[in-house]
Amino acid sequence: MIRALRVGGLTLLVSLPGPLLVQAQEEGPPADTLPAIGIEATLPDPGLSATLVDPGSIDPAERFQSGNSLYQVGDFEGALAAYQQILDAGVESGDLHYNIGNAQFKLGRLGPAILSYERAREVSPSDENVLANLGLARSLTSDQITPLPGFWVPRAWSWWVDLLPRGLLLGVVALGYLLTMSLIIVRITSRGGIRRAVGPAVAVVAALTLIFTLNLAIRQFGLGRSDFGVVMVVETPVQSAPADDPGLQLFSIHEGTRVRIDRVSDGWLEIVLDDGQVGWLRATAIERI
Repeated sequence: MIRALRVGGLTLLVSLPGPLLVQAQEEGPPADTLPAIGIEATLPDPGLSATLVDPGSIDPAERFQSGNSLYQVGDFEGALAAYQQILDAGVESGDLHYNIGNAQFKLGRLGPAILSYERAREVSPSDENVLANLGLARSLTSDQITPLPGFWVPRAWSWWVDLLPRGLLLGVVALGYLLTMSLIIVRITSRGGIRRAVGPAVAVVAALTLIFTLNLAIRQFGLGRSDFGVVMVVETPVQSAPADDPGLQLFSIHEGTRVRIDRVSDGWLEIVLDDGQVGWLRATAIERI
C-alpha cells in the first residue's frame, strides 16, 4: 500500500511494510525464459530526499508514483522506464534499485534483476526485502555455486563496513563532529573540575567519530573493497588466458552469476567465482555492480 507524504514541500511516496509473497514453483524455468513469478512485494520507502533533487530535472516523486502505478497494473516495462528516468536524472537510492529489480524480474530478465538487487544491497545491506528477493533470484540462476568457507577477518571487516545504513551513518558522523566541537568549546571555556571532566569525554567522542568517519570513507570510495559484477548474457566462456582460443576454455558461466573482478586487460576481465574458480572473460559479458 502506497501513500503520499509531504517532506519539505516535496511529495514523496512511502509504502507501508508488507511481506513478500512468493509463489511456489514446481519446476525450474526453461533455459531461455524466466516465468514472471516469485515477487509480489509491497514497494518499500523510496528513500528519495528533497536534498537529492536537481531543481532543473524531472520531478522524481512524480516519476516514482508513475512507476509504482504502472507496476501495480502489470505494466512492468512502463514502470521500469519511469524508474530509469529517475536514475538518469541523477537521483539514486537503495529502494529505487530494489523496485527496478522487481520490474526486471517480472519481465524475466534475471541478470538485470540480480544486478539491481545487488546495487540495492550496496546501499541497504540489511534490508530484508532486498536480501529475500536477491536470494530468490539467485536461486533461479543456472550456476549454483557453493562459496568457499571464508576467513573470519574478511567477514568481520565486511560486517563492520556494512554495520549501519549509509543515511544513518551520515547522521552519526555529523552528530559526532557536532558533539566533539561542542565538548572542545566547553573544555576551552571552562575551568577547574569541569575542564578536567570534559577532557576524557572529548577523547572518546572524537575517537568514535573518527572510526565512523573511516567507515563512511570506505563506503563512499570503496577503499579496500573488491569490485564485483554480474553476468548479463545467457552464457559466456571463461578462458585460462585473455584470448578467444576455444582450446583455452575452462568452463562457462551463465546469466545472473556474480563474480569478483581481479584484473583488467585490453577488454578482458580476470574473474573469481565464490567457489574459488578463476578465469578470464570478455568485459562486455558482465556489468559492474
